[in-house]
Amino acid sequence: MKYWFGNDNNFIVVTNESIYIGKTNKYIKSELVTGFEKSIIPEDIFNIPFSYIKSIENPEEDNKMKVFYGGSSEEEIIINDEKIKREVFLYLKESLFRFNYFKEKPSFMKYIKPQAFAILFSTAIFLWIFFLAGEIEKGYEYEVRGRQGLGGLILGLAQFGTVKVILGYLIILSIAVFALIKKLKKRTLTEYLVR
Repeated sequence: MKYWFGNDNNFIVVTNESIYIGKTNKYIKSELVTGFEKSIIPEDIFNIPFSYIKSIENPEEDNKMKVFYGGSSEEEIIINDEKIKREVFLYLKESLFRFNYFKEKPSFMKYIKPQAFAILFSTAIFLWIFFLAGEIEKGYEYEVRGRQGLGGLILGLAQFGTVKVILGYLIILSIAVFALIKKLKKRTLTEYLVR
């Protein structure tokens, strides 16, 4: 068993079977250390058994390590000290010796997927609003009956006219593209442990 304390009140304990992640706020640090030395871990600390872990990602230039476990669960472990983060990952690599280790830059698609989806979704909504705005400017009248859900919102936005709809879309598109560029700049070498 090995344990680490971060300078941000976080601690990590790795045993032969689990990773424990907690905050020292509700514990007395000296009592925790004494307990860890005797292999005693408080029961209310969040833990991930090794048998549940699917993979671990450790980006080089980030203070987060991601643990993927269970069906589709993910835990982000924030370690602000690079030396401690490196030690934790190396210890996990030794403990999870059956896992495959490799180091690479994450795929381009993995990084752009959320922003690309946002751009496609906003483009589809824009086209719908733009079509209705054009029809309203031609003199057609539309009415929403029943519950005014998404259709009512779209029709309300179409009332602004084609020029304002285009301006609104360009603002939303520029925000999405800015987020995409910012995220792509953060793409860095990542170490992986995969079952």
